[in-house]
Amino acid sequence: MKNIVILLFIIFFFLGCGGGIKLIKTDLLKSEKVYLIKKKVTTKEEIIKIFGEPLNILNADEREQFFYKDENLKSLWIEFDKDGKVYDYVYSKK
Repeated sequence: MKNIVILLFIIFFFLGCGGGIKLIKTDLLKSEKVYLIKKKVTTKEEIIKIFGEPLNILNADEREQFFYKDENLKSLWIEFDKDGKVYDYVYSKK
């Protein structure tokens, strides 16, 4: 969990330094959709079908990570395991 917090801090720091954050222009990050995510079950392809292409893709510790943010300032960070299934995720409603 400590690594996740550090990683999220780094992500938000670099996004804040980018001179403007790209946002998903619709309210795609509704709670109903986020609750469809199941750890160790939901695949990367399913995430893309639900939320579209991520705003940022990172690779750390051999795990790919997707980051989403919508115009309502909701954010979603998803980390995938080596098999392409959701390892962990963090959802912020604001």
